[in-house]
Amino acid sequence: WFLFRHGLSGVLADDMGLGKTVQALSLLLKVKQEHGSKPVLVVAPTSVLPNWEREIERFVPSLSRFTWHGADRKENIGMLEKVDVVLTSYSLIRRDIEQLKLVKFRTVILDEAQNIKNADSATAQACKTIDADSRVALTGTPLENRLSELWSIFDFLMPGFLGSADAFNERFEHPIMVQGDMETRERLKRRIHPFILRRLKTEVAKDLPPK
Repeated sequence: WFLFRHGLSGVLADDMGLGKTVQALSLLLKVKQEHGSKPVLVVAPTSVLPNWEREIERFVPSLSRFTWHGADRKENIGMLEKVDVVLTSYSLIRRDIEQLKLVKFRTVILDEAQNIKNADSATAQACKTIDADSRVALTGTPLENRLSELWSIFDFLMPGFLGSADAFNERFEHPIMVQGDMETRERLKRRIHPFILRRLKTEVAKDLPPK
């Protein structure tokens, strides 16, 4: 909410199982209450879309939703601007980007945002062309192998914030990953820290209900 109010974007990187979906829906409800209706786009793996549908119905039933999916989806293109939340998958955003990028969204949320860790992929490029006022990345694994994955997520959130891919490699990735430069590592950490909310399961285990 703080980032949204200041026109910024960010990463919600809590460990898996700590409720990133509910936190994101809480933000969307708050924004609607404060600023009125405007469509939000959620992009998630196909297998996760039913979970988003269930969580919307359970926790924020006042938010209307439409799932951009199925063979007849393009016949319902008018729905994209009539609902609070549009749900779609990474495979469809890649395939249907020409239709989706015509809509002005308030926010675009990438669930399991590690799906755009390869900045050159068609999926990442499609996500980055969506027209939205703010952007949120949800991921329990913000970094899996290379620092370039982090750069790609920030290139989606705030293009230019970490410089170009080549500049980032020269200033941060090579010194940190190849040379083990701890000073450079801390400098990068300080730069991205204000835009990442991360809780570990060990930190909040005592607050979680039993399964």
